[in-house]
Amino acid sequence: MIAWNKNLKTKGKTMDIKKHNLSQFAQEYYGFELKKNSTAKNPCLKNGSDTIVIKRQQDGNYTFWSPTSQNKGSVIDLVMWQENVSMPQACKAAYAKINGFTQDVKAGKAQAPKHLEPVKELDQEKLRQLKPVESHPYLESRGIDNINNDRFKGTIFIDERKNAVFPHTDAASEITGYAMKNNNFNGFSPGGSKKLWKSNQLDNDSQLVVTESAIDALSYAKLMDKRDPKQMSNTRFISTEGAFSPEVQEMIKTEIASMPESTKVIAAFDNDDQGWKYATGLKAVCEEVGRKCRTDIPRVKGYDWNDVLGKCLEKENGIGEENTPEKKPEAEMEVKQEEEMTCQM
Repeated sequence: MIAWNKNLKTKGKTMDIKKHNLSQFAQEYYGFELKKNSTAKNPCLKNGSDTIVIKRQQDGNYTFWSPTSQNKGSVIDLVMWQENVSMPQACKAAYAKINGFTQDVKAGKAQAPKHLEPVKELDQEKLRQLKPVESHPYLESRGIDNINNDRFKGTIFIDERKNAVFPHTDAASEITGYAMKNNNFNGFSPGGSKKLWKSNQLDNDSQLVVTESAIDALSYAKLMDKRDPKQMSNTRFISTEGAFSPEVQEMIKTEIASMPESTKVIAAFDNDDQGWKYATGLKAVCEEVGRKCRTDIPRVKGYDWNDVLGKCLEKENGIGEENTPEKKPEAEMEVKQEEEMTCQM
């Protein structure tokens, strides 16, 4: 691994990152797939509701722009967008991902990317090699030690690179891909598509928590279990890995409709602009099936539920005064706190 230090922030090193094939990078690590109308000159890729168009500039650097979100820039900007991290963190993550990733980059006239065809199918052999785990060092480093709970047993795996793996399934319960998490690594299986990661479903479930990532779901579950084990026993969890396409929304709707009419739905997304958008979208989905949706978002702007868990573990007696409610415009979303998450370690 390349050590992270100030030398990596030099202009030359940054330019080297920008010369890596962005089409391949987006497919390999963020689950983007080439659209049918994609061209060799300007590959167009889609991942859920996100679309990007890639171009290789005359200086050999790859850039992208997103007509759906207005994000644009280099591979560093893509990492910042997809992982919601700062520029130094994105540089570090990009190096970690690219380390060992070789590409013959020639100076001069821009050429079409070599990796133009998407990985058409999920690697079934790699899928068969996944092994369920009862614990994982990376997850434990994030404060998560509850994956052997009956609610989650058998839903988290490990791959040959020791990544924590979270399989996604479609409406027919077929695995369509899997999220991979590890130190300085956040990826999605090549050839896979983001649908839903689900906890185990129990007969007495009367509450559903929806999060962006499985790590957020596990974090939220640990906080809930510390506060109210009984509530934890009838709550199921699903995560979208940031995909909120019409198909995923339909799957969520089906999940909600399959539960009792009294089921409570909780939108436990991140406290950022995208998280509030997801919460608004989930509320609309719930309204379509006649269910109420409560929004439970971390008080501190920029936090996700793993951040809250981390603070709880640090303080042991609570999430602290610094985690005060972030006031949002009433038109954006009303935050209800009658069941505010607290930590009692």
